[in-house]
Amino acid sequence: MDKDKIASEMLDAVELYVSSTEAWDDAVLTFDTATGKASVMESEDAEKLPETVDVFDIMDFVEMTPDGKWIADKETIEATAQEI
Repeated sequence: MDKDKIASEMLDAVELYVSSTEAWDDAVLTFDTATGKASVMESEDAEKLPETVDVFDIMDFVEMTPDGKWIADKETIEATAQEI
């Protein structure tokens, strides 16, 4: 799998999350190694996913700016994409 594509998929999902953090109760980032797709979902729903899906704590991929805004942590996303 192309590591840049994985990072891009993960970044898109994390940016979706930070654009509406209040919409989630307990969000996780998922990455389906079979399809190459990343998404955000509630942790309760992620428990039912097949073994081909890696589940991560979404907050591991988010950081706060000095002015209090949540943004995607691109360095962590890139590093994780290299490990998948």
